[in-house]
Amino acid sequence: MEANKIQYFEKADVPRHREFIISQNNCVLCGTVLELKHTTDKSVDEVKEEAFCPHCDVKTRSRNHVLN
Repeated sequence: MEANKIQYFEKADVPRHREFIISQNNCVLCGTVLELKHTTDKSVDEVKEEAFCPHCDVKTRSRNHVLN
């Protein structure tokens, strides 16, 4: 899927910016749009975000975000 087919708040007119958006939102192996899973752990005030490819079944990243 091309980056211009996904709606963003930012304009990605610069090729370098478009490449970054594609790399963060698409599977590096097959190009499928990544799916995000969010799990909230209120005992530690954190949200865990995991990105994975539904086609390849590859987990591409996992990040923890602190809740305010």
